[in-house]
Amino acid sequence: MRAKRSLLYVLIPLAVGFAACDKVTMPYEPVQGGGPGPEGVVRKVLLEDCTGHRCNNCPAAAAQAQLLQSIHGENLVVVAVHCIDGFAAPLAPIGDNVLDSDHRAVPEGAAIEDHFDITFLPAGLVNRVAYNNILQLSDGDWGAAVGTMIGQPTPFHLWFDTLSYGGGTVSTVVKLALLSPVTGDHNLVVALTEDHVIDWQINVDSVPPEMPNYDHRHMLRRNLNGTWGVPAVVGSAQTGDTLTFPYSGVALTNVLNADNCALVAYVYNTTTDEVMQVEERKFQP
Repeated sequence: MRAKRSLLYVLIPLAVGFAACDKVTMPYEPVQGGGPGPEGVVRKVLLEDCTGHRCNNCPAAAAQAQLLQSIHGENLVVVAVHCIDGFAAPLAPIGDNVLDSDHRAVPEGAAIEDHFDITFLPAGLVNRVAYNNILQLSDGDWGAAVGTMIGQPTPFHLWFDTLSYGGGTVSTVVKLALLSPVTGDHNLVVALTEDHVIDWQINVDSVPPEMPNYDHRHMLRRNLNGTWGVPAVVGSAQTGDTLTFPYSGVALTNVLNADNCALVAYVYNTTTDEVMQVEERKFQP
């Protein structure tokens, strides 16, 4: 395990209790509909906001991610990856309901942290591509990095053909069509995220810095098809090739409210790690 650099924060003792949300079992909710027509397909961008509830500068980075989404709309997909134990692990004593939640996705979060050498927070991965020769970007560089790729032509048309959830599980069919020839091996990942998780957060801009009702956005819960996904293109693919990826009855691990969940599908080059296309489908529009 690589050594991690630390950020400093001041923890003021609290005498405030926190009641954790109960897991909610949702009724069965079918959601239908495909993606846009091929004529409207452009390259979308995945921003992985590496964060932690004990990182005092992370709320400002999350606000920057939200600002960028307000600018780019659905062409920018954000996933919050809680990682680095010193910032994301529960704070002892466990059970006092103060900063003792564990929002880390296992094993996905640790794998992303290790593979992309995330050694500080907040940090971001923008399509997992280096910007100005730097891969792990501070939030001040996210906007410029996103701007270099977003809205460009792409050979990958990715969409959720169906999605349904209920009884603590989700089922979906993801489709990938090639609009022009593609070479190189590419994998498909389907990730589960949850929005509006209300819980504690350290925030340097708050007085006091411990916020009991912080709104955690786009939280990575798990991947439906493994940490690094499954093969989508092996060697090459031709124009018109269409691939179908069905997933049935996958557990909504650690989810508090399924209505706030989304699936994020992305295709990446397994040699370079570059995310070539991403699509998000909210459980409730």
